[in-house]
Amino acid sequence: MQVLSATNPAEGKPGLVLAKLQPENMETPLNVLNTWVVPNELFYIRNHFPYPNIDLSTWSLTVGGQVNRQLTLNYEQLKTMPQVSKHFTFECAGNKRSFVEPPVSGEQYGIGAVGNAKWTGVPLSYILDQAGINAGVKELVFTGADSGQRPDMAGDFNYQRSLPFTKELLSECLLALQMNDQPLPFKHGAPVRLVVPGWYAMANVKWLTGISASFEPFKGPFQAVDYVYLEREDAYQNALPVTEMKVNSVITWPSKGEVLKSGVYTIKGLAWTGKGRIAKVSVSTDDGTNWADAMLTSPEHLQYTWTFWQYTWTVNSSGHYSIMVKAQDSNGNQQPRISPWNAKGYGNNMMHQVPVTIPGTPVLH
Repeated sequence: MQVLSATNPAEGKPGLVLAKLQPENMETPLNVLNTWVVPNELFYIRNHFPYPNIDLSTWSLTVGGQVNRQLTLNYEQLKTMPQVSKHFTFECAGNKRSFVEPPVSGEQYGIGAVGNAKWTGVPLSYILDQAGINAGVKELVFTGADSGQRPDMAGDFNYQRSLPFTKELLSECLLALQMNDQPLPFKHGAPVRLVVPGWYAMANVKWLTGISASFEPFKGPFQAVDYVYLEREDAYQNALPVTEMKVNSVITWPSKGEVLKSGVYTIKGLAWTGKGRIAKVSVSTDDGTNWADAMLTSPEHLQYTWTFWQYTWTVNSSGHYSIMVKAQDSNGNQQPRISPWNAKGYGNNMMHQVPVTIPGTPVLH
């Protein structure tokens, strides 16, 4: 019997930044956001409930609902199916929530709830073809093994999310079995995790146990209560769902509060978007008064992955400087200086701003 749990020694978290202890939510530290792929042990963690207990000898994935043929698949069967590998960037919908003004509740992530990794698994479309989806299906509902209670309603809930039944979206999705050429770590959803490229990471259901085809829209709490844009806390009637990632960027060097000498520096960072590719990154060193184009420096410039950028800054005068970055994607989407406020703090893609100081020449007495 092979039991997957959060206590495996290999599943440690050296260097991760604590956002919340129970359930465990961790942020990737700034100095790690400078590699094409984030190491598994340093990839950010987002949980809604305590870690589930999974026994691989009894675990299975069921595919049912409005299908021609219900499937029950074990881990070994999934490993024998066709596999593809793709690099995708994940971003938590609550990334940058700690910068929202006025403040909102939720995990107070800074800029580290984002990461790029190589995901390997079975194309979701292959599984759906085996089951045969009935005509008229509107959504697919994905159920994870993680479960527990919510503070806002009675009862126990599994983490569940749905996707619209559209071939363009579903053809890109994977049932991931590996992460960065290693077996999928338990804390990242082993044995199988759904991967939905271009969407905020709440769509990437971990510890997947069920897929159900439905004629009706799914109204579970993680679909209709959480992960919606609210103008105010009770304004659900006109709420829009959180779906694709917004164009976003961060400065990875220098860090906040750096004290530097006069000289020539290379400002570095990352940019990403949901659909399309990063087309342009601009940097300001004077609080947004003047802007200059940065150089895009990624080893691979792929859809659904983040893009490295850098900018050469020559500074000769002492003073306090505010470095800012903004990105634009191939669909014309641009970062705002301040993202529109919403009651749950989702999708904050405001421009990242880093203050630095160049001290003056000390006076000798």
